[in-house]
Parts: sequence; structure tokens; C-alpha cells
Amino acid sequence: MDVKILKRFTFLYRRNFEIFLLIFTMSIACILLTHHVRSAIKNVRYDRQLRGESITVSMDKRQIRNDRLKSMLHCFDRPLQMEQLQYGHYWLLKNLIRGRRSIYMGCTESITYTTNGDYTFLDNIEMVVTRWMGPVSLALFAPGYDFNATMDSIQYARHCLPESGLIRDYVTFHIYFPNDHMPPERVPLTEEEALEWPYDCQLAEAPYENVDRSNMYKTKKNLTYPINVGRNIARRAANTHFIFACDIELYPSRGLIEQFLDMAYDNVTLVAPSREGKAMRVFVLPVFELKKDAAIPDSKKELVPMLRAKKAIPFHYYVCKSCHVVPQQEHWVNATFSDKLSVFTVGKRHKKYVYWEPFYISDNHEPLFDERVTWEGQSNKRIQNYAMCLLDYEYHILHPAFLVHSPGIKKYNPKSERQQYVGPMNKFIAQKIKPEYAVLYGTNKECRV
Repeated sequence: MDVKILKRFTFLYRRNFEIFLLIFTMSIACILLTHHVRSAIKNVRYDRQLRGESITVSMDKRQIRNDRLKSMLHCFDRPLQMEQLQYGHYWLLKNLIRGRRSIYMGCTESITYTTNGDYTFLDNIEMVVTRWMGPVSLALFAPGYDFNATMDSIQYARHCLPESGLIRDYVTFHIYFPNDHMPPERVPLTEEEALEWPYDCQLAEAPYENVDRSNMYKTKKNLTYPINVGRNIARRAANTHFIFACDIELYPSRGLIEQFLDMAYDNVTLVAPSREGKAMRVFVLPVFELKKDAAIPDSKKELVPMLRAKKAIPFHYYVCKSCHVVPQQEHWVNATFSDKLSVFTVGKRHKKYVYWEPFYISDNHEPLFDERVTWEGQSNKRIQNYAMCLLDYEYHILHPAFLVHSPGIKKYNPKSERQQYVGPMNKFIAQKIKPEYAVLYGTNKECRV
């Protein structure tokens, strides 16, 4: 009897031990599997972060940055709304077609690239938006029958290009025309009507490519291009605190928006000097132009070898070298590359930089562009920087960010049709605009137009 009990006990002991061992092994396997799954998820998130996709952690960090900047800069979110307005002697269709992501962009969530042109410049918009990856406010001049070609071009860009999705996401279009050069037919009254404008992606070439400018309404009617009207329309329509007033043929280095906002987050007083009673300032990007067959550099690492090989040169080197060379430019070129944006040096529009007309990121509080100065008459940016000089603005040069012009080296052309407008415009500036600015902004012997 005792032997049977012992055998029974031994059997139960072995069975329970086997069950315990099985449960223990399964528990270890579950722990290892859980650890493996968590590691895999972590790696996927990390891979997504490397590819630029949004994840919870990065979104939280970005939201913290946005909230702090909004609090420190005292800005407010403002959704874009379509409006039909009188703007001086122009009719303006403001926000006629809005970028889907730009509509509700927070005031510190991004930076708006503000620019202008006519429809023939839309061959640049895909390059701009793919490098900028943020809101673009684009004012297009469309008098008379140029309006239809402008709408055709907008719709083609929004639907028929490889990156049309990004254009629909980010680019907001405004159209303006003189009240004595109206379009021949009724224009869209609402954004919904504008979005229904027909387009044909099977065209042999885009409506804005290889245009014979002599057949444009603007040319037929001998109209000058009101570049500063377009610049101001685009600026005023921006719904972000920071803007980048730029020419549509200038392409920024990649990642600039995030780099600048990170810099602002790390040092809010740098970008909000009025809080500390410091000098007003803007943040300048060095500009370069490229040989016609040159690839467009994404970063300074790619730009510097091109400068060494003379495939890239300072902007307008053969037209107006002093207009765009930044202080300590050679030192900027030779400076060690960094992924982090910073202020390289600070300058003013004095002495050898007295004719400087830089492109810069700002808080949109600097003087507006003088709308009496046309593209043909030149000095259209210079007159605004003259006003900023009178106001004693500082120009903070950024590193390693930069701009490059669409490929092609510009040369001075003394026989250009623009020359007939330059003399009268210079006279108008000297006799009319400068005396007005003396009343508005004061005088400074260091400042020149």
C-alpha cells in the first residue's frame, strides 16, 4: 500500500513539475516575444522618423515648440478665407485657391514663403514647394485675357505634375488685375467655382511653358509689372508669424523651416527683439546662382564643391555684385557645416553694403514694399531696404541655409528694354519717394537707395 502511494505521489510530482516547466517556458517565451515586438515597434518608429514621417514623440515635441513660441510671440491662429477685394486700382481675388494644409496652419507651426509672378513663372512652383515643404502664398498678375491662361496654368500645376499633391497641400493662389484691364469674362466668385476650372493633363506642354510673351495681354497693352503690389499681397495674406518674402525663381536649401523654428525655440529673444528692447532685425540667407547645366544643391555640403568648381557663384555677380554678397561671405563658405541653424554674423546696410538687397526671413513687421516701384524700373527691393536702413535694422546672416536661383548665370544687358524705365524711376525715387521717407523714417547719411 505504501509503495502504491509513493508511486502515485511520484507520478503527480513529475506531472506537476512538467506543467510548471511548460508554464515557465511559455512565460519566458512571452516575455521575449513582447520585448521583440516592442523593439520592432521602436525601430519602425525610428525608421519613420528618419524618413521624416510624423510619430507621436516628434509630434509632441513639435507641439511643445509651437505652444511656447505662440505664447512668447503673442501670435494668433488665423484661417485663410477667400475674399474679393478692391486693392488700390486693382481687383484682388485673395486666397482664391487655398492650400489644403495651409488653410488652418498655426501661426508658429510653419513659415510662409511669400512670392509673386505671372503665370509664366509657374514652372518654378514644383521645385519651390518640394524644397520648402510649408505654406506658399503666391500672388499672380493676370490682366485681361491673361486671366484665363493663369487659371489654366494653376490647374495644370495643381493636378498634372509629379508633386501636384504637395502643391494642392501648401500653395495658396491670389490673382490681381487692374480695374481698367478686366478679364473678358466673369471670374470665379467662390473657391468652389475656381476649383471647377477645367484642366487637361494630356497637353503636349504645360500652359506656362514656352510662352510667347509678345502675345500676352500685359505685353500687348504695354503694361509694366507691379512686382511690389504682388509682394505685398502675398505678405499680407500669410497666416504664420514668420514669413520668407522671396522671388519664385529662388530655391531654399532643404529643411529650413524646421531648422529656423528650432533656433527660435532655443532663443526666443533672438527672433523677438522687441521683448528685450533690442534692435529690429531680419534673418538673411546667402544667395547663389548656378550654371545652366548644374544640379540644384540640397545642402551646404553639396553647394561648397560647386562654388570651388565655379559651377555656382554669388547671385548677380555680373549684374550687381554688391547687391547680394553678405558680410564675411568667404568665411561663411569656409565655415564648418552643421545641421543646426545659427546666426553666423550680423551686418547693417552701411559702407560696402550700402546697396544690399538681401532675401530674409522676418516677422512681417518690416516696411511694406513701395508699390509705385515696378520691376522694369528696378530698385524695387532696394527702396524697401533703404527704409529698413533708416529704421536701423540689423541683418542676421544664417548658416548653413542658403538660396540658389534657377540654373543660368545672369549677365548685364545694356540693351535691355528695362533701361528705358530705369532713369525715370530713379528720378521719381529721388524727387518723390526719398523726401517722403525722410518724413516717415528720418534720415541717415549712411543709407543709400
